[in-house]
Amino acid sequence: MRYVRPATYPSDLTDAQWPLIEPHIPVYPEGRPRKTDMRDVVNAILYLLRSGCQWRLLPKDFPPKSTVWKYFDQWRQNGTLDTIHDQLRRQVRASEKPYHPRTTASVDSQSVDTTSGGEQRGRDNAKNVDGRKRHIVTDSMGLLLAVLVTAANVDDAAAAPELFGRLEGQPVSQVRKMYADQKHHNWSLYQWTEENVDWKLDIVRRPEGAKGFVLLPIRWTVERTFAWLGRCRRLSLDREKSVRSSEAYVKLAMIHLMARRLRPSYADPAFQYHNAA
Repeated sequence: MRYVRPATYPSDLTDAQWPLIEPHIPVYPEGRPRKTDMRDVVNAILYLLRSGCQWRLLPKDFPPKSTVWKYFDQWRQNGTLDTIHDQLRRQVRASEKPYHPRTTASVDSQSVDTTSGGEQRGRDNAKNVDGRKRHIVTDSMGLLLAVLVTAANVDDAAAAPELFGRLEGQPVSQVRKMYADQKHHNWSLYQWTEENVDWKLDIVRRPEGAKGFVLLPIRWTVERTFAWLGRCRRLSLDREKSVRSSEAYVKLAMIHLMARRLRPSYADPAFQYHNAA
């Protein structure tokens, strides 16, 4: 009888959550039968995500770090994480907003410091950050539609065409407005959207003369998504050598969040949206 590792850490998937993930894990008929438990591998990756620990500090009750890395590397490259993420997003949308197509979306960016080394690093002088910038597009529920990681010195409007290009194949056919902040006010970007997409870029501006923090209408949905990502210590800084890994961890954070929304455990507080002030 095969040993089954008991759920030990708060980041572990529950028995109810695992069936949401398992059907999308690739099974390769060639070669020797797989001996590693895929649930343990997924839980190890989620432990890294939520705790922010180094690979070599992965607890010994998980599979070896080389094995966990091998599967993480495969899944970030062969589309497995994308498939899992998109399937869970569809289920969350269907359960919470059935028969409501997406007609709006929001775009924003977040600059974060990086640890030493790695590709695509720069300085965002406006935020006083040396590192990378996460550009995301979310729907009206804050669910992720696209993510792009660049150096922090890349302008939001300059990165937008590549980011919007990643919406191809996503459920945005009925989107008519893309809400953005003033960093996306760029005539070249306006021309690009007119020539390449069916929706209109709508800039949500700060009130004239406003100082300090101002809660902008509609924009808070995408800001809330960044707050969700901030629950994962792996994302408190950008600790990855490659932007591919950085983007993969953003998708993993949303996968974990959506699995918990679909199948809450007894230890999870009930998920609810909070009204904007």
